[in-house]
Amino acid sequence: MLRSAWRRAVAHRGLLALVALLVAAIAATSGATAGAVTATTTDAARTALDAGSTASLQVTTRVAEDPAAQDARVRSTVADLFGDAPLRVDRTERPDGDDTPFVEWTLTPVVTEVLPADLAGFAAGGDALHGVLRADDAVAVRGLTVEGDLAQRAVAEQQAQAAARAVLTVPVALLVLVALVALVQVARLVAQARERETEILVARGADPGRLTAAALGEAATVCLLAAAAGSAAAAGALSVAGTPSPAPTVLVAGGLATAVAGTTVLTVVAGSRARAVARRRLADRSGRLQRAAAAGTVAGVGLLAVAGMWRLRSLGSPLVAADGATTWDPLAAAGPALALAALGLLALALLGPLARAGARLAARGRGATAVLAARQVSRGLRVAVVPVVLLVLAGGSSVLAATYAGTAPQARADLATQQLGTDVRAVDGAGARLAPERLPIRTARLADLDGASGAVPVLAQDATVQGDPLGLVAMPADAAPDAVRPVGAAAAVAPLRGTDPFAAAPVLPSGTTGLTIDLTGTAVADPAALPLGARDRSEQALDVAVTVWLVDAHGALAVLDAGALTLTDDPADTELAATVPATLADASELRVAALEWDLPGVLVPTEVSVAVSGLDADVEGAQVPVDVAGTRWAAAGTAPTASDDGALGADLTLGSRDGTWLRLLAADGPGAPQRPVVPAVVTEAAAQRWDAAVGDELEATVAGAEVVLRVAATTDTVPGESTAEAAWVDLGTLEAALLATTGQLPRPAEAWVAADEPGDAAAVDRVADDVAQRLGPTDAGDGTAGVVVRTVADVTASDAGAPVRLAMVLAAAGATVLAVLGLAVVAVTTLGARRGEVVVLRALGVGPRQQGRGRAGELVVLGGVGLGAGVLAGAALAAATVPGLAHAVVRGGTTPGLVVDATVLVPLLLAAVVGVLLVGAVVASRVAAQARDTTYRAEVR
Repeated sequence: MLRSAWRRAVAHRGLLALVALLVAAIAATSGATAGAVTATTTDAARTALDAGSTASLQVTTRVAEDPAAQDARVRSTVADLFGDAPLRVDRTERPDGDDTPFVEWTLTPVVTEVLPADLAGFAAGGDALHGVLRADDAVAVRGLTVEGDLAQRAVAEQQAQAAARAVLTVPVALLVLVALVALVQVARLVAQARERETEILVARGADPGRLTAAALGEAATVCLLAAAAGSAAAAGALSVAGTPSPAPTVLVAGGLATAVAGTTVLTVVAGSRARAVARRRLADRSGRLQRAAAAGTVAGVGLLAVAGMWRLRSLGSPLVAADGATTWDPLAAAGPALALAALGLLALALLGPLARAGARLAARGRGATAVLAARQVSRGLRVAVVPVVLLVLAGGSSVLAATYAGTAPQARADLATQQLGTDVRAVDGAGARLAPERLPIRTARLADLDGASGAVPVLAQDATVQGDPLGLVAMPADAAPDAVRPVGAAAAVAPLRGTDPFAAAPVLPSGTTGLTIDLTGTAVADPAALPLGARDRSEQALDVAVTVWLVDAHGALAVLDAGALTLTDDPADTELAATVPATLADASELRVAALEWDLPGVLVPTEVSVAVSGLDADVEGAQVPVDVAGTRWAAAGTAPTASDDGALGADLTLGSRDGTWLRLLAADGPGAPQRPVVPAVVTEAAAQRWDAAVGDELEATVAGAEVVLRVAATTDTVPGESTAEAAWVDLGTLEAALLATTGQLPRPAEAWVAADEPGDAAAVDRVADDVAQRLGPTDAGDGTAGVVVRTVADVTASDAGAPVRLAMVLAAAGATVLAVLGLAVVAVTTLGARRGEVVVLRALGVGPRQQGRGRAGELVVLGGVGLGAGVLAGAALAAATVPGLAHAVVRGGTTPGLVVDATVLVPLLLAAVVGVLLVGAVVASRVAAQARDTTYRAEVR
């Protein structure tokens, strides 16, 4: 039996060599994919902890009486909480005058040693560290603080990698399906090529069980050797590419699994064919049972494909979140692979009628080559299953890989752009509320920079609605298209445009460098309210601080200190001066939005009267009067106003020991609104959370003041906000509302600058450098201390989706190799099975070259149909699935549009085309050689 098995193997050594190559290719592809995915996942984890600045935690307390024991306790606790996660602990002391010094431990990950599994340790340890150390009296001395972002960044990367692992099941399922189809179909071809031998052996008394055992030994030998060679090739390829190989057990396990799968498939198919031959009856030769089984297979695959795609479309991706854990749905993960397989079978079903129609058309012309090729394709569909289905899977997976490789990075870039909001974002590091010594970043001089197309001031403020957080972005609505990225996002703010809440404010002449204010007022206290011995205290003067609120054309407010007005019971007529800083004077249009009096506390009820009798602007040394009398002024503030006749002044009755303030606003109506309403464009997530429709109002708390946001429209996202619940408002409208309600306004601490060429990273970087230079590293002259300038590159963090893209590409490459090998197996099988056909055609006058071209044409037609159908199927699947898959991994922003990466698609399809042509050329050469061989052979009798 062994001798017979050896002879059978030698007789089909070419076919078995191709089977070995197929198994080796599967093992090499799986091993290379595992290694590449492991390496890229590790790189993503390390980048997440080291992007921009290294993640860390700072533990701060006072030095204990036994510093050594305190330090040992901290290090022991860190080791217990963080487990095996690589972490470095550094201790420093910081003196605090005569008091006990502070001691600080800085925990930073050893980034070069971090593995994805360590993220869980960083997250859990960082979350529990404060509570454990705070409760330890040996560590915490007079309190303890833990600051830093190590836990947050680890958690974010954990979630991103969990999503990536779920989406990773799609290319894995595709690769498994391709490998399984290739093994099954090639095993069928091998058994079909040996069917005549099997019939002879059974007729001579061979037992099917012994034939199966012989097939098992042969398959095990071939598959084990091939899988070992494939795993070794994978390790070598990873080494050459500079990618760290996965653990040897991973490669060994992958190779062993491939060998077992190949051996099982080959043995089962060979044994089934041997048993079928042994019990074959005449009815079985009709092929009815085989056709029924094939129809059942097609129907089953189709139903599974429909169920899988429905599940994937309903979920958006295989990602499933349940009970706080992230997992994946098997049916959704297998959906694209099953759909491609079903479409491949559909293409095969259509191939027969199309081939017969082609044969009829070819028969009308001259020559027999095309007619014979078309008729042979229509008759040999059972053999065509292998190349057509495999090439459909290869072409479809190539399109899926190329679209995902283009869409996922674009989604990541879109999310970074949306989170940044513009091309260059300059943020005042202080982020303070407005104060006389601090002015907002002036954008006029940034818009004039070379390469900049516009600049606007922006206020990014945290607000709350019903106690829940709301991200608030305020910018000049009319100027939003000049600075917002992506460009299409600016259209969402259209409902906010066209409003000017400061339209009634007096306009200052261009070039104003200072203001001169003529003020009058009195402060008359009630001395009867004090004891006799304290009456002299009631005669003290009342010093009132005066400030001027200016607003520029963008609606950004600035406050100027005009000094103090001293009030007594004698009428005072005082002239105060306020300097307009040069960085503010260059604004295209400045207006007086309000004047404010800050009044100190009083001991007895005091009647105060304040008024502005004149306001002059200093322009090039000349005094230019500003018409304030023609403006109606409305009072706001905590000071009780006794009278309000619309003039720039008021009568007050003070009776509190606490300070109060009075602000007179330039208003269109008879008074300041008691309930300011600000139109807002809110995100869909915010509208759903608070059940708000267009026209509804949300009561928000902004900078400690109650502001009513009226929903003017909804949008998917708000530029510059990473939170789902966010709102977009006009800067001037918001500041006008806050000016009437709160004493300390939040300042627009940011400037957004758009570049002329937003798609050119180098051009954006040049604009960013110019912005940083114009604002200055420490002080730009307008109080912008510590300005931080960022671009999209600074926002982009780790790429957790890189393993998915790599797995997609490797799966497509593996599918292409397996498809070409499957085609080669078909070619080798038909070379022997159709040897007698060559002699007959030669006798009929069909020459060697003509026969070779005909046989090669059959393979090329099969290859073209398979690849063409695969590309079309892949395009349809990509449009239906890839945006959702990319969005699941990126985790934020909007669902991206489809982008095709030609650098991935073209090489993969070109490799498949070249492979088909090479197989066809070899077959043409071998068939021509058979036709020229006139030696007598038994197989051609």
